[in-house]
Amino acid sequence: MKTRDRILTGALALFNEEGAALLSAVDIAAALGISPGHLYYHFKGKAEIAATLFDAFEAELALVLEGAIATLDRPEAGVDEVHTQVLILLEEVHDVRFLFREAGTLSQAFPALAPRYRRVLAALRGGMAAMLDGLAARRAIQADGPAIARLSREMVLGLAFKLAQLDLEADPEPPRARIARAAAEIMAPVRALAA
Repeated sequence: MKTRDRILTGALALFNEEGAALLSAVDIAAALGISPGHLYYHFKGKAEIAATLFDAFEAELALVLEGAIATLDRPEAGVDEVHTQVLILLEEVHDVRFLFREAGTLSQAFPALAPRYRRVLAALRGGMAAMLDGLAARRAIQADGPAIARLSREMVLGLAFKLAQLDLEADPEPPRARIARAAAEIMAPVRALAA
């Protein structure tokens, strides 16, 4: 693995486990067993590492949402397909959970991230709304435009809340099983609207 990729992978793991706000670039270098100078050769500091991880997440999120909407364009797609897409989204968000857990702190420390957070949240809400619109159009759920707008906002809020809950749980269950349970809980209101 190239050093730059190793730094990103290591920083992501550290940020998810310990929190980005509490770590410095020197801490990241020490954890990876490289000199701070070597880290600074690849990145200007923690802000650039966080921004690069955010870049990768945004690109992945765009692909996942594009795939989710394409999946829901199929005439036979229903609530189960939306459930699968919500699970995939939750897994993607969980992989970079520090970005959501520390959104306020990171936005204050690195102001360039604030509009990016707003863009990600808008994309998530838009993706959820598009999936729900698809279900409503094929009468798989009974909901109108305003109900879909509210539900998509609630689903994104649920996604963020479930991330926090997953971090706080002292559950021995493997993370992916807990993520699957969280996705089912996020989907419960959608299933209640199933025709």
